Amino acid sequence: MQPILRVLGFATLLAAAQAPSPSRAIAITFDDLPGVSQAVKAANLEAINTRLLATLRIERVPTVGFVNERGVEVEGEGEPRVAILRRWLDAHMELGNHTYSHSDLNKTSPDEYQVDILKGERVTRRLMTERGQSLHWFRHPFTHTGPTAEIKARLDGFLGAHGYDVAPFTIETADYIFAAVYERAALAKDEATADKVMAAYLASTDERVAFCESLADDTFGRDIRQVLLIHVNRLNADAMPELLRRLKARGYSWIPLGEALKDPAYATRDGYVGPIGPSWLHRWRITLGKPNRLPDEPDAPEWVMKEFGQGGRP
Repeated sequence: MQPILRVLGFATLLAAAQAPSPSRAIAITFDDLPGVSQAVKAANLEAINTRLLATLRIERVPTVGFVNERGVEVEGEGEPRVAILRRWLDAHMELGNHTYSHSDLNKTSPDEYQVDILKGERVTRRLMTERGQSLHWFRHPFTHTGPTAEIKARLDGFLGAHGYDVAPFTIETADYIFAAVYERAALAKDEATADKVMAAYLASTDERVAFCESLADDTFGRDIRQVLLIHVNRLNADAMPELLRRLKARGYSWIPLGEALKDPAYATRDGYVGPIGPSWLHRWRITLGKPNRLPDEPDAPEWVMKEFGQGGRP
């Protein structure tokens, strides 16, 4: 039995049928395809991606998976890892560019960063071209869009010249923090800790979604079409059925990323320049001259942060 089933119980699973009619919409996107860590063997990555895609297909969730091609070019595992990308396309999902090596724009020169973008599209673009699709989505690693106005403008110009659309996000779950602790517990076969992490992750995600809903209302006076950023990892593969159930219980239906960006909110200029990578909701508030609510954003529980700090990110 997957840890998520132990956490929920039968009665909770039955509640999925009681979700209200959808009144909200959300695009769900995944970073770091084919998987967060290069150290994870291709067979394990295949299992993670298979579980994720199975849930997404059952729930008919259109999504974009942002690829780090460094994670594809692993000695002795190239073909199995490319096959994972093909499986996403077979499932009628989109792929996007997340740079080759997950470069940090704050620590990389603009010239080197641009090279890393182009290097990160070689396999992905070929696979999409074979399917008659175009590669046009780009997401900055760490969602660092430029530490200075000059660097940001220069990169925006480069992306536009190469046919890329930047993929924003409005909700981010800090899942990488929970995932690191969950992965260690799973590898150690520590089911009690894995269950505890899963429960904390789902509760924290509820809190963050509610905060972003209130932030959207505070900013625009209404619900907006949200964009969720999460990562390809074991945690989300196990959590996805319940995470989607909880979003449906909040009235969400699933839409493609391109449909989400048709919401007029996304026409608001991204006025943020700086070293961190906040939600576009915070960026728009800067543009609109509204009070900074970034300090109000919920954090992961202290015990999870402590475990994450002790073990580091996988």
